[in-house]
Amino acid sequence: MKKLRLKYCILSLALICLVFTRCNDALTTNPYIEISDSDVYGNVSQLNKVLTSAYKQLLFNTQGTDRVYAGLPGLQMYVDLGGSDIICHTNMGGDQLTAYQYSNSKTQADGLASHIWKMCYNVINLTNIVITNIDDATGNESDKSNIKGQALAIRGIMYFHLIQNYQQTYVIAKNKRGVILRTSSTDDANNAGFSTVEETYTQIVSDLTTAKSLLTSYNPSDKWLINSEICSGILARVYLVMQNWEGAYTEAKMVYDNHSTLMTREEYRSGFDNVISGDYEEVVWAMKYTDDNNLGGGTQFNFWYNQDESYGEGFSDGPIYSFIAFFADSKFEELFEKEDDRYQFWKRTKNADQEKSSKWAFDKYKHYGADGGSVIGSTTRPEVCLMRGAEMLLIMAEAAAHRGNESEALILLNRLQVARNAAPTTNSSGNTLLEDIYVERRKELICEGQSGFYDLVRLQKRLVRQGISATNPGGHYVWGLQYLNGYNASEAQPSAYLESNDYRFFCQIPQMEILNNEAVSESDQNPWSGQ
Repeated sequence: MKKLRLKYCILSLALICLVFTRCNDALTTNPYIEISDSDVYGNVSQLNKVLTSAYKQLLFNTQGTDRVYAGLPGLQMYVDLGGSDIICHTNMGGDQLTAYQYSNSKTQADGLASHIWKMCYNVINLTNIVITNIDDATGNESDKSNIKGQALAIRGIMYFHLIQNYQQTYVIAKNKRGVILRTSSTDDANNAGFSTVEETYTQIVSDLTTAKSLLTSYNPSDKWLINSEICSGILARVYLVMQNWEGAYTEAKMVYDNHSTLMTREEYRSGFDNVISGDYEEVVWAMKYTDDNNLGGGTQFNFWYNQDESYGEGFSDGPIYSFIAFFADSKFEELFEKEDDRYQFWKRTKNADQEKSSKWAFDKYKHYGADGGSVIGSTTRPEVCLMRGAEMLLIMAEAAAHRGNESEALILLNRLQVARNAAPTTNSSGNTLLEDIYVERRKELICEGQSGFYDLVRLQKRLVRQGISATNPGGHYVWGLQYLNGYNASEAQPSAYLESNDYRFFCQIPQMEILNNEAVSESDQNPWSGQ
């Protein structure tokens, strides 16, 4: 008999946590007042506050976790650090480093295995309070529809991240163990078994399609609030994984048609930190850090070591605190033409440390802090893009290629390339065309959480990293190779790889879930490595 018990959702905790008191651009926080359960269950206004608390966890994850688990912006780093295009230095340690290394830190006994699990289920628990009670609550019917739609969308998003991080991809693992589907606040968390991967995706699609229908008339002015077109964008991502090409194309087109004016050269090179205040037409979904909801400087804007050399080379010499951690891999730099609007690479030649001066600094993510950088070492309060028209365009291109419409796929791919001042791909077809689209996804979407190891797994591509050598000084560090397969330090050009289905891409089920849930056992566990 298992002795340890954890409640599925302790409502009182949801009620006393810091939540947003109203929906505004500042995303300010204030203490929630203590109220009875019946008031929350039966009142639309109070359920809306529970929903806003779910948003807070979705976007910021304030449960004391490290940077790469800090809500959706944190996962943008986590997903791409697991690919081949970003290099991470060891100087700050932390979860971003272990995400890059692929050490055995995502095993059940380690705390890192539980971070994504806890984040997602904390949010799911809050949305289930809303979904279970909103229909019978007193209040305006339109408000009820909008609140329920957002809650369903958030739940679908969380299950989508859960299944991508705790099991192999849909097309090869439909019948394998998925995640635990908790769809009501009355579910018994201590006796809930796993659903299959296919059942999990069925629930994700159901949540998002229902949400989309409920939010048809919801038009919030705030970019961080989920509306029907954001539901379509998430569905396009889901269908891409499921290889439902018709669905992926249709949903992506719905979004792209409203956001087809792509960023200008100046906008793309502005640092990606003012995507809301700059009113970029391409941006579909975005959020903003403020003095009340910041991560203490733990954003990707702090991790990319790209502060202007004129400031100096120290942690606090630049306009914001720099963790001196992220660089772009040399093989990634080689994908770009110098004329490409996205080519923002340079080397820190003034840094005396060879481990840093040999690497490519990358200016896509750059923030100057307070007063445009005049206050040295100031706070980091950037805006973060969560969905763009360019991503939808690339989804349409990939789906069109798989549907047999290769001429259309090439036209769509060229549309993005021309917009970015890159040489258009010509005479491409079959697998070559699909590879060209994949490369463009890497170039366009780096550190937006849509490429990295997510793409490697769904496309069944091997992760390959080239290490430092005499001819490749801008390659991956030793600690980015040594936990992968095939690493040989004595080779002139060391490299390492992971097969696309290796369980080092995925987290193990947390130990506490196995201990506390009667319906879960060690037989449900992922191996920590291998296929």
